[in-house]
This record gives sequence, structure tokens and C-alpha cells, in this order.
Amino acid sequence: MNNVVGNSSDFILEGFFYPPGARTPLFVLTLLGYIFTIFVNVLVFLTIALNKNLHEPMYVTLCNMIVCDLIGTSALMPRLMSDFLVDVKVISFEACFIQTFCLHFYTSGAQMILTVMAFDRYVAICNPLRYAAIMTPRMLVKLCSLAWGVAFTLVVVMCSLTMRLPKCKSLVVHAYCFIGALYVLACGDYTLNNIYGLCMYYFLTAVSFSAIGFTYYKILMTCFFKSQSNSKSKAIHTCATHLTAFIVFETFLLFSVMSLRFPNTNTNAIKTIGTLMITVPPCLNPMIYGIYTKEIRNTVLKCLKNKLSPI
Repeated sequence: MNNVVGNSSDFILEGFFYPPGARTPLFVLTLLGYIFTIFVNVLVFLTIALNKNLHEPMYVTLCNMIVCDLIGTSALMPRLMSDFLVDVKVISFEACFIQTFCLHFYTSGAQMILTVMAFDRYVAICNPLRYAAIMTPRMLVKLCSLAWGVAFTLVVVMCSLTMRLPKCKSLVVHAYCFIGALYVLACGDYTLNNIYGLCMYYFLTAVSFSAIGFTYYKILMTCFFKSQSNSKSKAIHTCATHLTAFIVFETFLLFSVMSLRFPNTNTNAIKTIGTLMITVPPCLNPMIYGIYTKEIRNTVLKCLKNKLSPI
């Protein structure tokens, strides 16, 4: 498996190491997790889309986050389920790079969208009287387009740099395709790929941490020194949902990146951490916003009540 690919452009995924009897339980667990993730994300998305009173910048950016989450989880979990059912996990060159693109697009896009969401909260709390004038539909489109555009451009360049390398091995030592596992299969020098990948990670992390750190510093100063007690508690409650989602995502991303930097880390642990980084935030985000955002929670409960009342 480790040898030269030859004329074939296919890759072989190493996958997880598990006892033979665990195959079916893992498939069922992944299937249920995927169904639940799709359900809660689509539920929140439709709740916002079908209710005009929720067509505000805060909720529009949340819809962007939902789309980003669905890209990531859908790029991984269906493929993961199929791999649990076969012994040799073959993936074509095209499918491997599509999965690679989608997964990196998800992580990059999520960081950028979380940054846009922080800016929206900053304007709403620190400049409430000018909020409508600043966060116009046109400005919102520009910010969301910028977030998607930056993520798309960075990932396209990274994938292009990897695709140009001649492939000498076929075994991807992971449960899914991603840049770090692909460029090590190349015959040539992949130093440029490694440098670009690190620079891209540090750039996105620096942008998101700096922007979110600055906005929350200004928000806290505004809340504790200028706001009235009722508006202060409302502002803190509103920001808590965004901050929770940001911390969850960045924690899993950090553990995933750091696990790859320590060669002595158990391979199954590396694969598990990487998989959780892609699957857990998309599952938790809609629940975080749906449960702790009163407008979304009340709208969902109202719709469910109306549907069940005839019964």
C-alpha cells in the first residue's frame, strides 16, 4: 500500500484502526450523528429564512456559518460512513482533492465568518445608534463576500501548490484527505507547501483572534462602564453565544493542528481529534445559538406548537 501509485491516480485512506466487531456500531453512530447535525442546522437555517423578523445581520451571518458547517461535515461524514463498510478504502484523485478543498474551505471560512459576526456584535453594542447606518444590507453582503472570498482564495492556492507535485505514494495516513497528509506523498520538495500551510493557518488565526479580541475588549468596556444594567445583561448574553461557538471551534482546531506536530502522538488519536474538529462544531453551533438566542428559540417553539396543535 505504501508503494508507488504507478499509472493509477487513486489514493488509499488508512482510516481508523478498530476491532472487526466495531464496524457496524461506528457506521450507525456516524450516521446518526450526521442526520442530527443536518437536522439541527437545517432547522435553524429555515427558521431564520422563513421569518422576516429574523432577517437581521446577526442571523444572516449565522446562516453563513450554517452553510460553512454543512460544507465541512458533508465533505467528511458520508465518506467516513462508506469507509466503515469496506476493507480497502480507495478514493479517486478528484474525490480526494474535492474533500481536501471542502474541509480546508470549512475551517478557513468558519474563522472568517466568526470574525464578521464579532464585528456585527461590536457595532450593535458599541454604536447602537449608528448600527442601522453601518450594517446596511450592502455592507453585510460585502463582509460576507470578503469572508468567503479570502477563504476560497487561500484554499485554492494551497490546493494548487499540492496538485503540482508528482505523487509517488498512494497511502494517505489518515481517515480523510487533507493537505498535510497529501503533500508528504510527493516525490519532490514540498517545503513551499509546508511554509504556505503554516503561514495560512497563522494568518487566519491571527486575524480572527486579533479582531475578536479587540471587538470583545471594546464590548466589555462599553458594557461595564456605559450601559445600563438591563442592556448590559442583554449584550453579554448575546455575545456569550458567539464567544462560545468561537472557543469551541478554535479549541478543536488547535488540538488538531498540534497533534500533527508531535510525531509520537498515537495515530488513532490524531485521526479522532481531526475528525472531531470537523464534526463537533457543526453539531454544537446550531444548538448554542438555538438554545441561547431567545428569538430563534421562541420562533422554533412557536412553529412546533402550531404544527402540533391540530394533533
